[in-house]
Amino acid sequence: MDLYMDRKAWPDYLKFIAMFLVVVYHTPPRYDTAHEVALFNMGAPVFFFAAGYLFDIAKQKGFLTFLRRRASRILIPYTTFFIVFYALWLIVGRRMAGPEEQAIDILTPLWQFFQGTPDVVLGPFWFLAALFTMQVIYYPIRKCLNGYWPLVLAVCLNLSLFIMPDIPWFRYWNLDKAFLYMPIYALGHCCRPLVDKFSFETGSRSLVWIVLAAIGLGFLIVAPLTIDRAVAYVLAPEAVILVLPFYTAVCKWLEHHYGDSRVARTVAVTSITYLALQNYLIGIIKMLVAKFVGQAALDDNILLKVIIAIVVMVVLYPLAIIVERYLPWMLGKKKSAL
Repeated sequence: MDLYMDRKAWPDYLKFIAMFLVVVYHTPPRYDTAHEVALFNMGAPVFFFAAGYLFDIAKQKGFLTFLRRRASRILIPYTTFFIVFYALWLIVGRRMAGPEEQAIDILTPLWQFFQGTPDVVLGPFWFLAALFTMQVIYYPIRKCLNGYWPLVLAVCLNLSLFIMPDIPWFRYWNLDKAFLYMPIYALGHCCRPLVDKFSFETGSRSLVWIVLAAIGLGFLIVAPLTIDRAVAYVLAPEAVILVLPFYTAVCKWLEHHYGDSRVARTVAVTSITYLALQNYLIGIIKMLVAKFVGQAALDDNILLKVIIAIVVMVVLYPLAIIVERYLPWMLGKKKSAL
C-alpha cells in the first residue's frame, strides 16, 4: 500500500484550521490592511497545499481519466451550487442586497459562471475554478518532469506574472491564480517525503520551523505596506511556503495528542459545502446583528468578528453533513464519505 494513501489525521486538522481562517477573513469587519492579506493567505491557499499532498499520480490511468474525475469532483459542485444560489439571487438576493446588486444585469452571473469567475453569486468558488485549472496544468508537468523539477517550473510560472501582460482572458477560470499558487500545490505533491518530516520532534527542527514561519508571516504582514503591492501579491505564495512547515507541524502535534478528530475530518470532507454556504450565513448573521444590536457593533470589533466566525463554523456543521449524506450528487459523489 502506498505510504501517502494511508489515512492521516493531520491533513484534516490542516483543512479545519484553514477553513476557520477563511470564515474569519470573510466575516465583517473587513480590514484593508496587510493583516487581512496574511489571514487570507494562511486560509484558502493552504487547501492547495493539502490537495497537492494528497494527489497520487500513480493512480491516474491517463489524462482523460484524470480530467473526468477532476470534472466530477470539482465542476459538478461548482455547477450545482451555482444553480441553487443563482436561483435564490434572482428570487430574493438582488432585492435584499440593495440598489447596487439590483443594477447588475441578470445574465452577468451566468457569464461569470462560464468564465470560471462567479463573483456575484458564489465568489468563494474562485478556489474551485483555480484548483481545476491548476490540476489540469500540473498533470502533464508532473508526467514530463520528476523530482523537484515540477516545483521549479511552478515557481517560474508564479514569477512569470511579473511580465505577463494584463489581458482579460488570463483571468478566465482563474488562470492567473492557478499560476500564482502553483508553487504551494507543487510543494505538497513533489516534496511529500520532506513534508512528512515537518514536525516538532527535535528542538533544533522546531526552531527552524518557527524562524521560517516568522519570516514568512513577517513578509505577508509588512510587504504590502513597504513595497509595491503587485510585487507583494506575486511573492505571497513563496512566503506562505515558509510558514507551511510550522503550520503542518502544529497539525501533526494535534494528531499526536488528539488522534483522529471527527469534527476536523467532517469539516475537511465537507469543505466545498462550507465554502459555498459560509458567505450567505455570514450575511444573515450580519443582518441580525445590525437589526438587534446596531450596525455600529460590527465596526472595528475584532472579537465579534471571531465570535461570528465560530458561530458560522458551528451552524454549518450539521448543514454540511446533511448535504454530504443525503445530497452527495451535488458534490459529484455517488455516496457519502462520512
